[in-house]
Amino acid sequence: MKVLIADPDGRFADQATRHLESHAHNVVHQPSPWAALERIDHWQPDLIIVSAELTASGILERIAALPSRPAVLLTEQMDRYDRAWRAWQRGGDELLLKPLLHRDDLPDAILAAMENAASGTRPHRRQVAASA
Repeated sequence: MKVLIADPDGRFADQATRHLESHAHNVVHQPSPWAALERIDHWQPDLIIVSAELTASGILERIAALPSRPAVLLTEQMDRYDRAWRAWQRGGDELLLKPLLHRDDLPDAILAAMENAASGTRPHRRQVAASA
């Protein structure tokens, strides 16, 4: 699986990269949303792990417009749940709060994001906005 990590949190990116590469996944880390968008266009990842703080750059809207939209796992610090929730409403498939407290947090969140993206169970932005 090709995984793009768009998160300025170097410690998290290193931890996630080590885990994913140990399971034979191809991982690229881009801390800048603009570099991540360029990589998304050319590399076509299967999963994008993106920091909720970067979503103000329009990255979620660009991902949603792709013909073969990858799964989107949003990350955010536990004390910024409000920002993570707003980002999730705009297009994430799953939410992962940092710091990771358990060894299975990352793989469980990745699996949930992939399943939600593949099955279409993730509500679209309009449905979430209408129910809020």
